[in-house]
Amino acid sequence: MKLNIITTCIILLVNLTLFNIKVWSNSFYDYPMFFLVNACNITQESFNPNEVSKKEMLEGKKKYNTCMNFIMSLSTTLNSRCMSLETEKINPEESMTYADLSDVFSTQDLIREVLLYSKNNPQFDNQIAWLHAAKAISQKWPCKKIFN
Repeated sequence: MKLNIITTCIILLVNLTLFNIKVWSNSFYDYPMFFLVNACNITQESFNPNEVSKKEMLEGKKKYNTCMNFIMSLSTTLNSRCMSLETEKINPEESMTYADLSDVFSTQDLIREVLLYSKNNPQFDNQIAWLHAAKAISQKWPCKKIFN
């Protein structure tokens, strides 16, 4: 009897833990484009710390972290997929999941491209950000891996 209670508690604990991890991890992928653009706009602005409240500074820091984490994660994924590609041809449908970022000099280049894409395509503001950010980056820097 005691063993069944302990086993049930352990199973319940594991399930709750896995459920919480799944919910947390999915939120990153579900950002709408307008949310990412709002967060990344902070990187294009300049503030005087003496003229901004502590609350505004903390909100700006949160937006900056959101933008940088998103862009760095996405760009690392796109670039690593391109570098580890084992085929010479990419289907047009798959091309937006690869990017050759060897000519990119800064994260700001990536952010500016995503912001420009959003500005030119406002109809995508309520759609999933990673999809359109990946499209913006892969169109600007397509995978052009040279095969020997």
